Amino acid sequence: MDLQFIIDKIWSLPKLSYCNFLIPPQREQRYCIPTKLSSTLKYVDIPGYQLKWSQINRFFEHTPRLKRLSLFINFADDDNDNLILFPCPTLIHLDITLFRTSDMSKMIYLLQNTPNLRSLRVCVYYNLINGNQWEQIIRKNVPKLKRFRLQMKNIFFLNENIQQEVDQLVDSFRSSFWIDEHQWFARCFARDKTIHFSTLSDTFCYDERKLPDFWRSTYPHDNQQNLYDNITTIYDETFFDQSIPFDMSFPNIHSLHIKLPIHNQFWSTISNFNRLYSLTVSSHIDTFQSQLQTLLDRAPRLRFLQINQNESLSLQISIFQYTSKSVRVLDLRNCNYSFNEEECMKLCHSPLGIQCKILSINVKNRESINIFVKYMTNLRALHIKCEDEMFNKRSTSEENANDEFCDENIDNSDELIRWLEDHLPSTCLVGRDPHSHSFIRIWF
Repeated sequence: MDLQFIIDKIWSLPKLSYCNFLIPPQREQRYCIPTKLSSTLKYVDIPGYQLKWSQINRFFEHTPRLKRLSLFINFADDDNDNLILFPCPTLIHLDITLFRTSDMSKMIYLLQNTPNLRSLRVCVYYNLINGNQWEQIIRKNVPKLKRFRLQMKNIFFLNENIQQEVDQLVDSFRSSFWIDEHQWFARCFARDKTIHFSTLSDTFCYDERKLPDFWRSTYPHDNQQNLYDNITTIYDETFFDQSIPFDMSFPNIHSLHIKLPIHNQFWSTISNFNRLYSLTVSSHIDTFQSQLQTLLDRAPRLRFLQINQNESLSLQISIFQYTSKSVRVLDLRNCNYSFNEEECMKLCHSPLGIQCKILSINVKNRESINIFVKYMTNLRALHIKCEDEMFNKRSTSEENANDEFCDENIDNSDELIRWLEDHLPSTCLVGRDPHSHSFIRIWF
């Protein structure tokens, strides 16, 4: 994939004002700065790539009308400390993610060159910058700022006093600048050796296995339920195995990971599934089919469903029986099972298969792909691994350990790509998944 060619084509579009760049990077692929100037682009979102400090200058130079920018920048990945930054006076909204940044001088220099910034959102991973520092940064560099959102996270590996660290951090955000002038309130909580900090109105993904050990807030009327109200994602499938206070709930969950059987307290802790968009189910087994079906019935906006089952199990037939009016993306890769042609046909005619638009699955042989193309009439994209492909018969560990081996097999595996191009409609686009080369991606 010629990323530079794609980006230059985007920047050359004569009427384009908004670009959300969602093409996933391949391995360590860097984002390419456009060589073409766009006089129309105003809103740019680059979520999947790290930009180097030295690239920011050329990015601003080739996007002179930029008003809103969202990006991930690595200040430490560049020794160009003497860079003279190209000003961007049109920028009014900046959403920036920083990773392992201890020196804020480049961040300050960036803000000095965006003097008309009105809205700033910053995510800092593996560092905690106190409120006094942030106050000075904002006062001196972005005086027109009206909206400030901040998230920070750090893990402590030594024997630090975590509670003391939290107290000191929160207290640094209690000055009149935060409380009186702007009413930018903050909340901080800790679990084991990890500290999470965020401004009060920010929603966040909860990736801990247990509830917080303790929390602090600068908002006088804050409470623990408000903390739970801001959680939109629960990643750990064992989260609901713990005891949760009966009066606590999570009303705004968008993405959820659970395992079967579902704990009884789950239904009272998350009583509202109206916002649930993505669901990943582990330890799937037919025995608990009714539990999962109940959850599907109560989630009217659920779009993505991933079903994982233990490797020792045979294919569970309940997969062919589940119903949901809203699910359009079905991921069965982690069922640890390869579907044969008969099972593929059965999936095509199942309630979830009939309405499926994006399917990820493992199959025994390539002929199954034609079954999906012919009978899954709403399908728009297929992410598939064929057991009969020579590429998949080599060990995954060997593939991951040796990049040269991987590249060699990509070339040798063209036989399947050619076979698909010969047997699928000419309107189909076929290619390797850059993140998992044993999988084929097909667009219809």
